[in-house]
Amino acid sequence: MSETELLNSVRLLDKKAFDTLFRMYYKQLCTFSYNMLRDKTLAEEIVQEFFIAIWEQPPLVADSVKSYFYKAIYNRTLNHIEKAKTRLKNEERFSIENEQKCELEDDDLELQNRIQNAIQELPEKCKEIFVLCKYNEMSYSQVSEMLSISPKTVENQMGIALKKLRERLLPFIKGKT
Repeated sequence: MSETELLNSVRLLDKKAFDTLFRMYYKQLCTFSYNMLRDKTLAEEIVQEFFIAIWEQPPLVADSVKSYFYKAIYNRTLNHIEKAKTRLKNEERFSIENEQKCELEDDDLELQNRIQNAIQELPEKCKEIFVLCKYNEMSYSQVSEMLSISPKTVENQMGIALKKLRERLLPFIKGKT
């Protein structure tokens, strides 16, 4: 029985014809795939999946069955190599992005700590006004009413607070650029 006749018999769910084709080509195709991959287990997996596909949906092959099988394994192996390359690139990109994100989070955390420390070092009244304006989102007039001081005093104290914070944080911010 020719290879084409065997494949036609496989279309009719002839298990013996399938077994014959499998025995004829399995080792050769594994070697062929292995030569591209240098991974025996993976090469065997690719060839096994190919034969499963042949059993489930046998192709119509007009020319050489052998050429068809080799071309199919070649394409499947190349597809696997391309997927592996893509996966590796994605893993590398994710790793780099994750490192950058961690560095930014560390920088953000360090900046937040420095800001909190700088605020704690402000004079007491200046710190109170700054917190009311920036963290409690109160207007200068609201703060002046609440503390029974003039809006101009609130404005002056905010200017002092911002100047001291800028002086304290500028070396850190310049060091990060």
